[in-house]
Amino acid sequence: MAPPSEAKGLSFVLVEPGSNVSDAEYHDWYDNEHAPARLTIPTFFNAARFKAVDGQKPTYLTLYDISEPSVAGGPEYQAVKENGSERDKRLLATVQFLNRRAYSSIYNYTLPTASDSDFPPNFVLYAALEVKAEGEADFNKWYDEEHTPMISKTPGWLRSRRFILSDSATRGSIDPEVTVCKYLAIHDFSIGGYMETPEMKAVATPWRDEVMKNIVGRDVRHFTLLKEYKRSE
Repeated sequence: MAPPSEAKGLSFVLVEPGSNVSDAEYHDWYDNEHAPARLTIPTFFNAARFKAVDGQKPTYLTLYDISEPSVAGGPEYQAVKENGSERDKRLLATVQFLNRRAYSSIYNYTLPTASDSDFPPNFVLYAALEVKAEGEADFNKWYDEEHTPMISKTPGWLRSRRFILSDSATRGSIDPEVTVCKYLAIHDFSIGGYMETPEMKAVATPWRDEVMKNIVGRDVRHFTLLKEYKRSE
């Protein structure tokens, strides 16, 4: 699932099915209908769905590599949505919480020895961060020059990507509320337990402490791979 070179965007979807949708129907719908339909859109290159391992909600995250942020809700996407089955429309309206975001890619650092077979990763850590305007330049410099290189030393690390928010839409509600921020970092790992490693704990540096003074919104989550979706040839 390594994104092709033309993938300049990301469609990021958080879902909490809620008590009005059974697990069996939710998974059958998403795996056999919802995600595959979106991969009929030429500018949606791949998809992978993940399940939370941090005990927080929303429980499910789907990531689609896309050509650019605008296609996440563009005409071809809208046509697929409008032509969806009655079940697709019913469940989209029934799930407790749905948050769809589109992002622009700004950074991609991949383990040189990683291969396509390593993706989608077994685990993802995402960090959504809102930064004061006066701190953005230092935040970006720190993330690219210190923070990501340090994370890349963690056993099982495969890739780190960063994005800037283009659009976000939410239906339903969840407690606590999901924090939607301008910046998103996604770190991919082949194995779990990364947060307990000495390498990950070492990222708490003086520079990080300074950067955190300008962070005004933060959402950090951990997920494991549930299913990869591939295009029908």
